[in-house]
Amino acid sequence: MKIMNKIFNENIELKFELNPFQIYSLKINEKEVIYQKNSNWNKSWPILFPVCGNINGSLEYNGKTIGLERHGFFKDITNWKIIDQKDSEIRLEYIFEEKWYKIYPFKFRLELFLILNDKTFEFNIKVQNLQEEDMYFSLGHHPGFIFNQDSKISLNKEEYFTDDFEGGLVSSLEKNIRIKDITFNNLDFTDSKSYMKNSFTKQDIIFNNKDYNFKISTNDFNDLIFWRESNECNFICIENWNGIPDLLNKKSNELKDKEGIITLKKNQEKNFLLEIKF
Repeated sequence: MKIMNKIFNENIELKFELNPFQIYSLKINEKEVIYQKNSNWNKSWPILFPVCGNINGSLEYNGKTIGLERHGFFKDITNWKIIDQKDSEIRLEYIFEEKWYKIYPFKFRLELFLILNDKTFEFNIKVQNLQEEDMYFSLGHHPGFIFNQDSKISLNKEEYFTDDFEGGLVSSLEKNIRIKDITFNNLDFTDSKSYMKNSFTKQDIIFNNKDYNFKISTNDFNDLIFWRESNECNFICIENWNGIPDLLNKKSNELKDKEGIITLKKNQEKNFLLEIKF
């Protein structure tokens, strides 16, 4: 049975499922921001760990095949513990379980910090390596935001993206699609199309519509993907990742060689903060 939890202040209310963890509602002044699963996509805000995107063939660790699949297994973790909770904040912890060893042979701790501060939602994810050997991972957010004819997404400056994918794999990192603003109809999302900018310039992503405005600050994430299920669907995913899907012509199956992978040394930890400011 999924346990529903929430944090709130006078401006914002956030609801999430605990086991497995997923945010399913974020309201500002009682106006919903998060996609409510009323289309074919049955998620709301998945977290991707320890890989982001599709895998070309298989992955290996020290020459042995490991069974990691698309987007990893964060969505399957069902042993989160609430460490501390107040009205407007909560801290959750997960410590590795032996059952994941065959697909991800690393000992690790994850901590989630969800904090509402006035009109800001702070979501910090801490990853800690608990073993002697180096740990390799990617981490990403995959939130779906309500998106309609009144919505507009803006970047502070124009960036070049790639839409060159084949079967979910990156065919080319050559960026030839210019994006500054996204409205409901100005960018083609036919057949579940994606636009990716790896090594994204550190800048805020601005979201406007008639009910609310917010900006997403993601300085701890290197890659950005925009995705919609179709040109007609009522949501858009603004995905901030560290790591990208496998290349179609990748040269190595080793996890440590995966594009955008992060390395943690013995007992090292790293924080990844995403902020939404209304």
